[in-house]
Amino acid sequence: MEKITVAVLRTQGGWRVMKDDRQIGEYNFRVDAEDAGLKLTRQIHLSGRDVELLVQTEGSHDVTPMRGWETVH
Repeated sequence: MEKITVAVLRTQGGWRVMKDDRQIGEYNFRVDAEDAGLKLTRQIHLSGRDVELLVQTEGSHDVTPMRGWETVH
């Protein structure tokens, strides 16, 4: 099975959560989008799939992996 990618990305008016290039949700605040991304990533992980969580760096176009999401509650 291929790795599933969940990404938290900046948009014009807020933040978007994507799963494998499909939009999952729109949020006004980064913290809300990150929370939704973490929940989705953990749900996928607990189902036995290989998953990564990427987050866009504030003020940049760079997207980096979020480490340690397995231990975030």
